[in-house]
Amino acid sequence: MSFRIERLVEKHVSGAADVLVRAYALPPWNESWSLEAAAENVTYVLETPRSVALAAVDEGKVLGIALGVRQRRHTGPVIYLDELSVQPDAQGMGIGTALLSAMFETAKAEGCNSVWLISQRGGALSEFYQRCGFAMRDELGLYSRSSG
Repeated sequence: MSFRIERLVEKHVSGAADVLVRAYALPPWNESWSLEAAAENVTYVLETPRSVALAAVDEGKVLGIALGVRQRRHTGPVIYLDELSVQPDAQGMGIGTALLSAMFETAKAEGCNSVWLISQRGGALSEFYQRCGFAMRDELGLYSRSSG
């Protein structure tokens, strides 16, 4: 499979939404995204100032996406990676690794000193991120509060 990493733009939104719907429908997430909600999520990031949105594209088809936003932290500017998703039938082909690498290189080129993300503490996703050079921070936790 041949693909290239490029900036995600408006023409990629429906393909990016399809990636989110299909990738999150599977374990470990088992989430039921609608195409409308996924497209809204992608569009929101594109419209956010200082966002960084990348797509892995093969012959016009979006195979994977990385969506992040530059933030200022006490250590300097960072990119918070909000989404990294790859089409299920394209997983294991180096697309996620290429997207992470491109996001990190984009971060460095734009003056950011690191890329942050939140994911599972164990399992295949954790192992994937660690293989890609990310380290789990022991002192951080994910806190959530729902209205329901």
